[in-house]
Amino acid sequence: MTYYSTPGRENIDKTLASIKKTAEELGISDVVVASTTGFTAKKAVEAFRNTGVKLSFIGTGRERFPSELIEDLKKKGFNVCFSHEITYEYPDLVKMAYRRFCEGMKVAVEIAMIAAQQGYVPTDRDIISMGKWDTAIVVKPSTSSRFEDLTIRELICKPS
Repeated sequence: MTYYSTPGRENIDKTLASIKKTAEELGISDVVVASTTGFTAKKAVEAFRNTGVKLSFIGTGRERFPSELIEDLKKKGFNVCFSHEITYEYPDLVKMAYRRFCEGMKVAVEIAMIAAQQGYVPTDRDIISMGKWDTAIVVKPSTSSRFEDLTIRELICKPS
């Protein structure tokens, strides 16, 4: 478990390295990554090149993510979708509770649920979900209609 002294983008390389190491150790083959502008998506593609890990990217809105990058990621076989285009339920009280850990925890849980709902990741085994640049969890995802089945197994890293 890694705690960063400050939150932010400067932690992205360490976060991706920690995710890669955890995926190798636990035999996890699916990683979901939050990426608003494509910056994190590009970093993740580079970090996981030739690993066999299946990456899925969840953005907030298509307007902030370069369309040519979306096309390139999809051509390479990566899943890409945007939370503002998906209908899902995620109780506000639960969001608030996860935010008490950090904003990235709320995002990591949310994008794991979205990826499961879209069929990008299985719901019967663990995946890794990276919320923001500095937070990652091992999680057994579920869809929003079965939110109570979502289980956080491990916190890989977060800001302190």
